[in-house]
Amino acid sequence: MDEPSDGNMSASFPIRPRRKNLRMQGWNFTSPGWYFITICTKNMKPAFGTVVKGRMALNAAGKMAGQCWREIPAHFPRAVVDEYVVMPNHVHGLLRLLDRDAACRGPMEFEAFGKPVAGSVPTIVRSYKAAVTKALGEKIWQGRFYEVRARDDAARANIRNYIRHNPENYDAVMNGGKPQYLGNRALLDRPKLGFLASRGSSDLHGTLPVKPGEVIVSGFLSPMERAVFAAGLRHKWPMVWVKPWGLDVQSNTACRVAIEEGLLLVVSPFDSGVEAPSERRAAWCNQYVLAHCDRVVIGHLNPDGMLACILAEIDPEKEIVRLPGGRPAPKKEPPA
Repeated sequence: MDEPSDGNMSASFPIRPRRKNLRMQGWNFTSPGWYFITICTKNMKPAFGTVVKGRMALNAAGKMAGQCWREIPAHFPRAVVDEYVVMPNHVHGLLRLLDRDAACRGPMEFEAFGKPVAGSVPTIVRSYKAAVTKALGEKIWQGRFYEVRARDDAARANIRNYIRHNPENYDAVMNGGKPQYLGNRALLDRPKLGFLASRGSSDLHGTLPVKPGEVIVSGFLSPMERAVFAAGLRHKWPMVWVKPWGLDVQSNTACRVAIEEGLLLVVSPFDSGVEAPSERRAAWCNQYVLAHCDRVVIGHLNPDGMLACILAEIDPEKEIVRLPGGRPAPKKEPPA
């Protein structure tokens, strides 16, 4: 990994904000399989209710959004609704497309951008959004939606777990997870650059596109995130560590020195003493980064992983920078 010198953390390659589709061109969206869908409200407006003590309290609009989701199979016989949740400003759902009946099977159709195909995932989502819009009498959706292919049992189990615990994680981040702090809290007043990367790669291609005065914020959990953290400690970059296992850093001399020099803040709502973070704790940390940072850099992204699920909830106005080799963020769809 090429590391920026102290005081100059600008990128060594062209970087532009990108919000393209997580879907790949040419993918057959009528093919059988499992899809994790996320649909957000316009401007992330909390239109469907609120979270109270870790449980979703739906208003009338939220109940209608849930009803329309449950009714998808009545309009699309190949679709099976699995785990889902209606949140204040988005809907998560795990959707399965069944195989076509052999007697009715014809040439496979491929979803082209802007060209609907009957029974495809984009067509199902557009129809769902239109049904909710019609029932409520107002346009409430973002123009885009997000989907991640759940390729195996492990991916589906992770997604179901993420959906079930989404209200608790949302409540902790949005309504006060009561984090504790160790270090220089003034770092939170500076512009913040979030860095997130899935497990599976530790190789950072190029350097982080950090602007002058920005603080790097991350859970520093994945190998790529830990590589950035190690480089930051060596080069004395200002950083905020959103830590999923408490504030204790006594065993790390470099962290203690960084705190003493005012270059590090440790943030955690969790008690110390946990050796390894659970998926829920890791999800909380990633959601904290997304909620509190002005810009977000995405490194390696596993399309079947938890980070891909969490990115679906990001504020559409937030700047996303994708490092070379990472997968892009979703593309805007025609409004429902």
